[in-house]
Amino acid sequence: MTPEEITHVLRGVNPNMPVHIHIAEQQGEVDACLEWSGKRPIQLLYDRWPVDQRWCLVHATHADADEVAQMAKSGAVVGICPTTEANLGDGLFPAVAFAQTGGQFGIGSDSHVSVSVVEELRWLEYGQRLKHERRNRLYGGNQPNVGAYLYGAALAGGAQALGQKVGRIEAGYQADMIVLDGRHPMLDGVSGDNVLGRWLFAGTDRLIHDVMVAGDWVVQDGRHPDEIEAGRAFAAAIRPLLAE
Repeated sequence: MTPEEITHVLRGVNPNMPVHIHIAEQQGEVDACLEWSGKRPIQLLYDRWPVDQRWCLVHATHADADEVAQMAKSGAVVGICPTTEANLGDGLFPAVAFAQTGGQFGIGSDSHVSVSVVEELRWLEYGQRLKHERRNRLYGGNQPNVGAYLYGAALAGGAQALGQKVGRIEAGYQADMIVLDGRHPMLDGVSGDNVLGRWLFAGTDRLIHDVMVAGDWVVQDGRHPDEIEAGRAFAAAIRPLLAE
């Protein structure tokens, strides 16, 4: 989009609505913006528009130290898409520096290379470990557990990016919950925040036992009602053929 188009869009939307923009995903994008404007994409954005907490900067992979500090100070959410960024060879967002300055982040699937929260959060952390050649990179001052920090931060950042009251078990918030299978050997006997670490770094989406959306159970015992109904319909259709 041109600067004029961005300004036009911002003028035409509710000032309380979230604003999402893909930015600085690949080095080529940064180079082209420098050649065209003399400024880096994130620098140009902050120079021209009042970026605040309602903004979600998707990717922001190639942010320098000044831009990292500016994004954190503005309260904007960075929408990180680890599996897509890895698939496309984009690079690694400076997540450790961003987190240390109080930056808010969410995760997304973008090109739907993966739609797994486990994969996205696992590779967000693993990418930083590979980059810094150290373990346990993303955690907060009051949350030393990496798994719990990643999951909690992604919930808060995602809710902010959506502009919706989700991501908390609290009065007034949408009742969205997942229940993990505590009977699984990977989780058996594990308690507290360690459950999230086990799930994110050693488990899969198959450890999700139940899912509630807006107060309704849409998955129970690992199965969606439509899946059960489809199975019954298939059985009814094939039964006469088996009897022949």
